[in-house]
Order: sequence, then C-alpha cells, then structure tokens
Amino acid sequence: MIIFDSSPLIHFTKIGKIEFVLKLFGKIHIPEAVYEEVVEKGLKFGYSDAILIQNLENEKQILKMKTKKHDPTLVNFLHKGEIEVLQLGEEYAQKKRCLIVMDEKKGRLVAEQRNIPFISTAGLILLLLRHNVIKYDLYCSNLTKYASNGWFSLQNYQNYIKRGKIYE
Repeated sequence: MIIFDSSPLIHFTKIGKIEFVLKLFGKIHIPEAVYEEVVEKGLKFGYSDAILIQNLENEKQILKMKTKKHDPTLVNFLHKGEIEVLQLGEEYAQKKRCLIVMDEKKGRLVAEQRNIPFISTAGLILLLLRHNVIKYDLYCSNLTKYASNGWFSLQNYQNYIKRGKIYE
C-alpha cells in the first residue's frame, strides 16, 4: 500500500510518471486533505494535474481515504495533508505493508520517530528504476525534470544519478 502526500503526488503527475507508480503498486491512496489540496483547489485554478488526479480517483486507481483518528500534537508542526498522511501511515503500517511518500523533512522526521516506512519523490523514482518499471535513461530524464523545477538540489540530483547508475 502506498500513501501520497500532496507535493509528491503533484510532482509525479507533472513529470508524467503517475502511471508508473500505479503499475508498481496497483493503487495510490491519499487522505481527504490531500485530495482537497491537490484536486479541489487545483481545479479552481485550472491545473491539468488536478484533472488527471480526479480522473484517476473516479476510475478507482487513486483511493481517497478518511483517517480514523486525529493527532492534535502535530497541528502547529505540519500541514493538514501531511498530518493525515502520517495518521494513515500509522494506521496501516501496523496492519500491512505500507509506504508513505513525503518530501517534507519535518514530516519524514515524524514518520521515522513513529516507525512509519517512508520515501521521498526522488527515492520513489529510484525504486521504479530498481524494479525495472523504468529504464535508466528515463530515470535520469525524470530526475532532471524534477530538479529543473527547483524541487531538488543539485547535490541531491548528482547523488541520485550516481545511485541509479548501478541499475543501468
């Protein structure tokens, strides 16, 4: 089971690789707050990625989920979507294999403290390469797109290029 936060969901949609994630994981899960932020707000601004994500949700490839509990301790620390991703991750990590995709450093710190498996956008692109869902040239191209939009530092870019080279 994979649960996406807003930024990685937007990034994967913008670089045109959301289908590759679906190929590897079958379905993508998102909390209601992420849906509100990405789709509902995105549609108001006319973002094409919001339309694609809404279509995938209508086709049941992206599943919108409710959290069962609310954690007030994180309210002043993280955004609502990040909190709900962590809460879903905590709920499902105990029941079955679960992976959250989050780029927010503070959110990943909370995930680590709570033993919730997590991965960043770049880490997920590397995972697609490791599982032969994408080839090395596409991997490099995706990292370049990701970095060129200012979502990724040059140092991280070079590190991930080097890490992906072993799967070339």
